[in-house]
Amino acid sequence: MILKWGPIIIGIVLILLVKMLMAPYDIIGLIAVGFVIGYMVNDGAISGLVNSAIAGTIEAIIGTLIYAFINSYTSFQSFIMHELTNLSLLTALTALLYQLAFFCIIMGISGAIGGSLNKNKGN
Repeated sequence: MILKWGPIIIGIVLILLVKMLMAPYDIIGLIAVGFVIGYMVNDGAISGLVNSAIAGTIEAIIGTLIYAFINSYTSFQSFIMHELTNLSLLTALTALLYQLAFFCIIMGISGAIGGSLNKNKGN
């Protein structure tokens, strides 16, 4: 199992593009991105699974932070709601847990498939 940061960073950028451009159909994009990451890792199914899951985890954290910031401070009313009840923190935490589970499972499985289909095992 080898961590390769090049495919992970490329995967994070691709996931952000998928979430921006294909929002209603993001599961198809996540499967494709996980497959691409697993294939780019070039070291088998386990490394494809791990690298895809790490890329999904990092992007879920980044996406949740962006969501929490935009949701909390876009208008004065939401700023007051955030300061008084701290509701957006609970919403962001729920979204983070959902995205972590969703991204890691889907991208991990497709990354393992992509890594197993790559015939060149090793550098």
